[in-house]
Amino acid sequence: METGEGVFCCVDSIEARAAIWRSVGSRCRFWCDGRMLGEVLRVLAVADGHGREHYPTTLFAQSEAQPGRCTARATIYAASVAAGLMVHQFTRGLRGMPVDRDTSLNLLAGEWAAV
Repeated sequence: METGEGVFCCVDSIEARAAIWRSVGSRCRFWCDGRMLGEVLRVLAVADGHGREHYPTTLFAQSEAQPGRCTARATIYAASVAAGLMVHQFTRGLRGMPVDRDTSLNLLAGEWAAV
């Protein structure tokens, strides 16, 4: 299977993320991984060497994953917010701007952090 220049990873399992990263991470110019648990979002973007070094450090064993559904009925809007943040990082990369390699957003608490 051919891999495009940009890959968006939106899966429910950390094991699946790791497998996809191992399979195509080195063959794409842009990688973006959206993670959610209720109203807490994390967007990881890779568009340079620093991102390629950072991303593997965010992978862990499935047994260490926090249990819960990523889109409970009352928080389905959070998936749209995560998708918007992922596309935002992609457009920054297309414009030659630096991407935020690790963004966390807690919608309920109103907390935002980006690196």
